[in-house]
Amino acid sequence: MSQGVGRGSAAYDAEQQRPAAGSGADGSAGAGGVDAAPATAVRRLLERTQLSGRPFSMLFLIWYAVGFVLMVFGEVPRQLEFANGVFLALFALSLSELAAEGLGWRRLALPLLLVSLGTFAVEWVGTHTGFPFGEYTYADMLGSLVSGVPWTMGLAWVGVMLCGALLSTARSRVWRAIETGAWVLALDAVLDPVAEARGFWDWAGGGFYYGIPTANFISWFVIGALLSLLLPGLRTGPEGRTLSRRLYQLMLLLFGLLALKAGLYAAFTLSLLFIAASEGRSLLDSRR
Repeated sequence: MSQGVGRGSAAYDAEQQRPAAGSGADGSAGAGGVDAAPATAVRRLLERTQLSGRPFSMLFLIWYAVGFVLMVFGEVPRQLEFANGVFLALFALSLSELAAEGLGWRRLALPLLLVSLGTFAVEWVGTHTGFPFGEYTYADMLGSLVSGVPWTMGLAWVGVMLCGALLSTARSRVWRAIETGAWVLALDAVLDPVAEARGFWDWAGGGFYYGIPTANFISWFVIGALLSLLLPGLRTGPEGRTLSRRLYQLMLLLFGLLALKAGLYAAFTLSLLFIAASEGRSLLDSRR
């Protein structure tokens, strides 16, 4: 009888001394235990937000969040104005990252280089001659000026044009170009008056919409449409296209709220309409 009790006690003691699963010999958390929980949570968060494997998009959204708080609820300090240029560069890189999915950076590099250099040249002509946008001058708030044009402007055009192209679901290149031009124009209708109000650039001429020349909006549509013809057929999957739509909507949201803050109520209203339009287009396509 005493022997049985002894064996039972020994088994109980051994069970009590055995380390829990996922713990080290000293009872501390092992590699597969608690220490892995934060990494797992971060990985799941990235997967749910469609940012897994998309570092430029993740960096842009972090930069966006900081800029959103500073601009909407306060003002960007003069010492941090360099962040505007970084914002535009990350915007271009995040959309380029999405466009390169299924296509590859090699096939995309040359078209995007042509877009960047070509639009910078158009901006240079515009600031020196007033054609095709109208008469305007840039401040240095978007980056150092190169012969009167911020060095970031070519990158800004890359991001805006790719946003429009990724929103388009047209099968023919011609219809894709028209739709891209329309989305680009919609973004500029919200962005342009806010940018002038914040001192990014200044229009010398007049126009019916916040003093911006009509030629500017016509040019944005035409340039956006023509530039999209340089792109090969984009093979970005549903997740990538959803993320690109969210980036477009976030840009409209930011500049729409800045428009509201500056008393530009028509621009704010348009931002809401274009956000709804982009979402409605996606829902319509999903039902086909």
